[in-house]
Amino acid sequence: MLRAACKTDQDRANLAAKYTDAQKNYQTTLNKTLEDDDVQVAALSKALKAANSVVDQATKEMGDMSKVLDGITTAIDLGSKLIACA
Repeated sequence: MLRAACKTDQDRANLAAKYTDAQKNYQTTLNKTLEDDDVQVAALSKALKAANSVVDQATKEMGDMSKVLDGITTAIDLGSKLIACA
């Protein structure tokens, strides 16, 4: 659905790169544990929830693909930082 909404090859390439990053991050986190009482983990988790809300809203609107991709980029970057805490 997101790929179909991309208007340019660059949008599709950016989406594919972020999807690849997300898969890599997922594989990295398997069998790792995050500590709930870690201040950095708590802050990043809160920021990630906010970023996911932006992605959810942008996906519902789907009128502005760049907004969707920006939200995904933010969420993936925050996820990467969260994973680094494990």
